[in-house]
Amino acid sequence: MGLMDRVKQQASTLAQQANQGMAKLDSLPAQRRADALLRSLGVAVLAERTGRANGDSEAQISQILADIAQHEQQYNVNLVQQAAQAQAQQPQWQQGPGEFLTSAPPVDPNAPAMPPSPAPGPGGASDFGGQPDFGGFPPGTSFPEATPVGPADTEDEAGPPQGGSSFFPPSSGA
Repeated sequence: MGLMDRVKQQASTLAQQANQGMAKLDSLPAQRRADALLRSLGVAVLAERTGRANGDSEAQISQILADIAQHEQQYNVNLVQQAAQAQAQQPQWQQGPGEFLTSAPPVDPNAPAMPPSPAPGPGGASDFGGQPDFGGFPPGTSFPEATPVGPADTEDEAGPPQGGSSFFPPSSGA
């Protein structure tokens, strides 16, 4: 196979991939419309089944079903079949809630959500802005405030520090 044949084959493969990508982009508005219709249907059925629907929920559901049928006919798709295929292609860990925690013990609905917290130590709980509890250490000793023994030394404060007018050595030649 010559160089030109390989280049032609590569160009053909790239063109095919580009066409597939464009087809996916072209189908995005139809997928978004289908998702919106299915979501509306799900919300309407949920409202009806849970007693939260208004008086015309049956009419809404019938209208949404008619819109879905029209959408399937217009785009030549089967939304039920697409949903089944998409579910079959999902990884096992994404297929449903709780399937990955089959060995977890059942949750007691009467149990509190958070375990009771232990009684705070001296000064309050450390997590809530109080003094930290250091696990059995006695509280710190307080010392009296220090007082000066002699008069305040004011000579150093009046003039520049020893060795010149700044903390840096004098520059040479200036």
